[in-house]
Amino acid sequence: MGKLVLGSGGIFFENEEDPILNHIFSLLGDKPRGSLVYLPTAGHDTDEDEEIVRDYGTRHGFRSVRSLYLTDDSLRDDEIRDTILCADVIYAGGGNLKFLLETWRRTKADVYLKQAFRNGTVIAGQSSGAMCWCRRGYDNCGIDGRFMFLDGLDLIPYILCPHFEDWPSFLEDVKMQELDGLGVDNDIVISIADGDYTVVDSGRNPAHTAYYLPADGEYKPIDIMRNHVPLHDLP
Repeated sequence: MGKLVLGSGGIFFENEEDPILNHIFSLLGDKPRGSLVYLPTAGHDTDEDEEIVRDYGTRHGFRSVRSLYLTDDSLRDDEIRDTILCADVIYAGGGNLKFLLETWRRTKADVYLKQAFRNGTVIAGQSSGAMCWCRRGYDNCGIDGRFMFLDGLDLIPYILCPHFEDWPSFLEDVKMQELDGLGVDNDIVISIADGDYTVVDSGRNPAHTAYYLPADGEYKPIDIMRNHVPLHDLP
């Protein structure tokens, strides 16, 4: 089974030693740093970060770094499959969760990403690129920027709200979901591996943290960076 890193905003490929990226790469352990695949789907496949990600990954020892543009209709199914299944680390950027999920399902990338996770790939992302891995995400991608819940790839059975400090409406909206929630402030990630989790702090904002919001506790937030409580059914 793979390892999963769920982040909010503030993960910077342009910083030479980003603490969160260092943590993600460390999850490979002694395994060679072969292929890093960046998925900018949620940002409508803009290529503005391609060079930054490639240079960062190359400097940090990856043999291959590729941005996979799934909106490119010239991509063959076997190319999408092989790129994803050969990756050692997959990182998804932020943007529009609805567009990301629709694109992944249309191209069958969702099928290959689930398989990659089962095969042991390190999977990570921030904002929409983190919500997509959960059973459900909460994003402002509805009409006129309204918040909505969308079903993700269900690698973990939780609803995720990134930018938790900036999206207080989640605390009320989630009460209709009957599903445990996670909230992540900017510059923080929840790292999941081997049936347990750790919260990794970038150190950029000492007031920020991560939360568990249990449905049977009326979604009262529990600070899981300072109070490690069990999360159920983690892979």
